[in-house]
Amino acid sequence: MPMHYAPRKTAGFTLVEVLVVITIIAILAGILLVALSGVQDAAKRTKTESVMQSFARACDVFALDHGRYPGLLPDGALGSSSGGIGGSASATVTPTQNALLELMGGARVRNDNSSVSTSEEFVDFAAGANMTITGIDDPTTGLTWELTFDVDRFGEGPWIDGRSFEPYFSPGSNDLIFALASDGSVDQWPTIVDAWDSEILYLRASRGSGPLLDLPDADTTTALPQYDLPDLDLFFSTNPLNVANSLLGPSNSDDRIAWLSLLLAHPSFWDTENAWQDGAATDVAWGTARGRYMLLSAGKDTVFLEQYNAPADGSGDPSQDPIGDAITPSMMTTFDDVIVHGGG
Repeated sequence: MPMHYAPRKTAGFTLVEVLVVITIIAILAGILLVALSGVQDAAKRTKTESVMQSFARACDVFALDHGRYPGLLPDGALGSSSGGIGGSASATVTPTQNALLELMGGARVRNDNSSVSTSEEFVDFAAGANMTITGIDDPTTGLTWELTFDVDRFGEGPWIDGRSFEPYFSPGSNDLIFALASDGSVDQWPTIVDAWDSEILYLRASRGSGPLLDLPDADTTTALPQYDLPDLDLFFSTNPLNVANSLLGPSNSDDRIAWLSLLLAHPSFWDTENAWQDGAATDVAWGTARGRYMLLSAGKDTVFLEQYNAPADGSGDPSQDPIGDAITPSMMTTFDDVIVHGGG
């Protein structure tokens, strides 16, 4: 008698089980991507802090050698010039570029009162330079400056008071950006960028007392600030990769000075009651500075001092008005900017 066997059931997953597994995998992948993004952001912030600390150490060593912090031109002269010769670069120099040119070399300056030897060195250097800018006026001293730059000698070290020095700063190739035009002239001054390819800003103190900072002013009857703030649009300039760095929110000078004063002031000595005194041109802040210079990166969002993210449609104001009672040291915890203070 023939035997009959019942057909074996094939093991498998139901549609519901498959969908559940797919959903779990999608959730785990999403969590992993968020975690990975956070790790990448943290790595970029760490890299940026490392570059800024290296720059700060170079500034400190420079100050030990020369009794001042680096910058070929006085801060009051930045943003002022009558034109360029022999190149297509902007005839203005940012504070970061001003410091970098003296830390690494490749440039010479002279003014109305320069010695004969300094002027002769300038003329000899300018003969092979890529870019020379003239008519750089400093309203705080009344002097007019000239600056010349040779890209082939950039990085050879600075020439100071008739002596040549080894370079104080040697950044990595990914940390330094400058551009040449097709004819070999300078199209973009050298500058230091953070891990998000935005220029790292540098601000140094010229004096040890007075209000924290103010715009350059030829009026010598008012108290001179510790920090001579260059032209605000120049200080918050567009970086070499054309990613706009900007101080959003109120755009007038008083408000921008308020934000920068908050960054510079020591939180324990911030004059909250009498922080603002009406001056001849703009309000200025009084207080005790954290140090003699500051480095500032805009951070992940590439926007300096952004307190809140702007709406997706571009409407609304992403920053609070800092003037008045709203400005406090605790506001710094709301920014993603990377900040390094230095100097005794």
